[in-house]
Amino acid sequence: MNNQLLHSFDPLLPYQNTEDAKSFLQASYRSIALPNAEEAAYTNCPRFLYSLEHGTTFLSQSSHSPLAIQPVLIFYGLSHYIKACLLAVDPAYPATVHVLAHGLSTRKRKKQNYSFLKDEVRTQRHGLFSHFSDKMFHVKQLEGSKLNMNDLLAQIPELNQIFSFQTGEAPFHSLKKEENGCYRVTAQILDDYQMTQNRLSDFLSQKTNGSVAVEGAHENGLLIRISGERPAAPCRFNARNGQWMLSRRKTAEAFYPEILIYYALLYNLSMIARYETEWWYDLLKHAPGKEFSLIKQFLHISHHKIPLVIEQYLNERGS
Repeated sequence: MNNQLLHSFDPLLPYQNTEDAKSFLQASYRSIALPNAEEAAYTNCPRFLYSLEHGTTFLSQSSHSPLAIQPVLIFYGLSHYIKACLLAVDPAYPATVHVLAHGLSTRKRKKQNYSFLKDEVRTQRHGLFSHFSDKMFHVKQLEGSKLNMNDLLAQIPELNQIFSFQTGEAPFHSLKKEENGCYRVTAQILDDYQMTQNRLSDFLSQKTNGSVAVEGAHENGLLIRISGERPAAPCRFNARNGQWMLSRRKTAEAFYPEILIYYALLYNLSMIARYETEWWYDLLKHAPGKEFSLIKQFLHISHHKIPLVIEQYLNERGS
């Protein structure tokens, strides 16, 4: 498949007709034992369809827009996709006005010598971020928790090469698939996590509810066993080279679903693009530091990766 065809491909199109959308919602509601699954699916079907379509419209428009406004368009595209996903697990969404806010906060004014990579956003008790984290992924957000931009960007596998070039240390190890279905990773991962093989296996198993664990040693590496069709974080798929990768960091962000990471990064970038235009345009016009390459590549990745991540979530709900 050539690049032009790949970029025009819409992975969410199968869900964007009334018959299939209604069937998908009904199956999802039955899986959570909703008593009136058929009625709820009928009621929510238009909102589900329109949320997907609106998200696609924002994403499509962003790819043809100047870089300066892309963060705003991509952020709202992702937000509408998330609202469609929420309807599959929370039929009453939005039940209150509390879930309509962004759910994150950032500094209103940037300090002198501001660095995006050192910047942070804070989680709030109410809002979309905490709501979809809980409802879609069962991740409970602590109010006031800080999310660092560099740590979040280091969890985007497609940025692995840029981080390696800039810092000399890649944040991910590649996973090589073996004939027995396991994945091989370099033994360096033990030093990265500062754990023995048994401790690493227990740690990964606990963090991923048993879906990722160390099977044993293999030549100069370890064999990682993955249960289910898709690896769970800290394993992530690099759409750029078609490889599964394992995060070398054991921070909380390493175990976040990618949708949370994209939302937090795009929220902050969209706020900067709207309210910190002097810093933003200085970055875009002069590319003074390492941040420019990371941010530009991240936005480029977002155009293509977000629909794939949303498709993965919906497919797993419908399976």
